[in-house]
Amino acid sequence: MNLLNEDNVVHVFLNKLGDIVIANLLFILCSIPVITIGPALTALYHCMMRTVKGNNNGTTRTFFRAFKENFKQSLIVWLLILVAGIILVLNLRFLLHANGSAANMLFYLTIGVLTLLVIFSLYIFPVIATFANSLGALCRNAFLLAFMHFPTTVAMAVITIFPLYMTYLDVKLQPLYACCWFFFGFGLVAFINSMLLYRFFKKLLPPEE
Repeated sequence: MNLLNEDNVVHVFLNKLGDIVIANLLFILCSIPVITIGPALTALYHCMMRTVKGNNNGTTRTFFRAFKENFKQSLIVWLLILVAGIILVLNLRFLLHANGSAANMLFYLTIGVLTLLVIFSLYIFPVIATFANSLGALCRNAFLLAFMHFPTTVAMAVITIFPLYMTYLDVKLQPLYACCWFFFGFGLVAFINSMLLYRFFKKLLPPEE
């Protein structure tokens, strides 16, 4: 009878696992056009934040409501990140083959800007998913939170980037990695990051949240 109790460890684990898998599949579905990856990522984080808090009542409904409500802000941010990322990567490829001290200085400067863009990208979508504000304020707060909680930022960067790097690096196991990403990978990464973020996000939320 204890297994039927909603507070049972097994029951809670299976519920959270189900939330992760469903949200992951919805994220992939809504990311297919590429241009909508930003809104889909925001919706994924919204679901995972609610799963961490324990009040995710209906993952599908929660995902699409967040996707719709945060669509405009997330789309603008994603397009800006995408354009900036492409420009910075192309610039790095060009500077990599350039000679001279000026080229070296610009190369390291570009790496620094790209690092800031990655840090911003780690925080902006969870911030949009959690807080309601103007886009400018959300972007500013994303940067502030990233540097105020720098150990968490480093942990999130490792959790997010390392699995992607291993997927790219290990050609033989790429089918296995692809299977993992398809069923739960993106959702699991967002869930772990949400656990890290919620520790200080909850202090900034109104009592009713």
